[in-house]
Amino acid sequence: MLKRRIAVPILVAAAVTGTGVAAATRHSQATQTAAADFGTTSVTRSHTETCAGSDGTYQVTVATYKGAATSTDARLNGDLEIRAHSVLNTTSKLGWLDGKWRVRGTNAGSAGNIHAALANGSAVGSVVGRGSQDSKLVASFSAAFTQGTGFLAGKLGSGSANGAGVLFTRGECRRAKQGPSTAVFHLKLTPGHVVPPVSGLRAEGKGTLALDLTRDASGVITGGTVLFYVNYAFPGSVTITGLALHQGAKGANGPVVLDAAVGTIADPDGHGILSKSVSGASAALLQALLSGPHGYYVDLTTSANTGGALRDQLESPERH
Repeated sequence: MLKRRIAVPILVAAAVTGTGVAAATRHSQATQTAAADFGTTSVTRSHTETCAGSDGTYQVTVATYKGAATSTDARLNGDLEIRAHSVLNTTSKLGWLDGKWRVRGTNAGSAGNIHAALANGSAVGSVVGRGSQDSKLVASFSAAFTQGTGFLAGKLGSGSANGAGVLFTRGECRRAKQGPSTAVFHLKLTPGHVVPPVSGLRAEGKGTLALDLTRDASGVITGGTVLFYVNYAFPGSVTITGLALHQGAKGANGPVVLDAAVGTIADPDGHGILSKSVSGASAALLQALLSGPHGYYVDLTTSANTGGALRDQLESPERH
């Protein structure tokens, strides 16, 4: 579970002189080297589609890669998460990647946007974003990369790979027939939607409920996987006790139809992310979610609000 960090500014005491008090500033301007080694070891929330272009077969992948970054600078040292959208011509081995870089360390971290070219198994580009302590991050980015496994022997701010440049022309790209499809419900969970409402709770959550569907030759849903993803924020310490999909109309409570089974999570600062993939969802439930999403809702419970702390009714999904 990822944790949000808060950067605390350090106030420099003003110097007292015989004629008055000199002005003080919060930070002194400084420029430092940004360099880190990185790699990823796990892949989650991965979805891939293939299609035929005029110059070969294209593979389009959206996935989250997790691993670690190592640096002498605390802002670049810690748990690493890269959320990436990559397009690769599997015939020519050329393509491109856009994504999000995030390092969460013990006391510091960094985040930014990745833009990279893909060529012959390498990703080369840049990261532009921010680090803690109100710092701006601009650094080169290079690594060995495969869509299925992620990044290996990565270098941020140092190292390079030669010959990685891509000209991409957008045009017709025929999707492979009978491949998996996805549907994404966007969530905005609030106490006001819980029945009965939770009085005085200043908390919120946002995220997605994603369906990864499988179909038979005629296009009928045969099964699939459901991914729960919620970024929550409570005003203080909280103990999460459940995250589930319920059947019930707006303004009414209903039974659990799919449990994320997150267990009990004690969160001292009340800010974090829940992500859980549930496989083996029935074809009937998945079809019902697509046909009548308004009859279902996602509910997050805590030890203080066992009947529900945050909730959101499903709306029409984005389909891919």
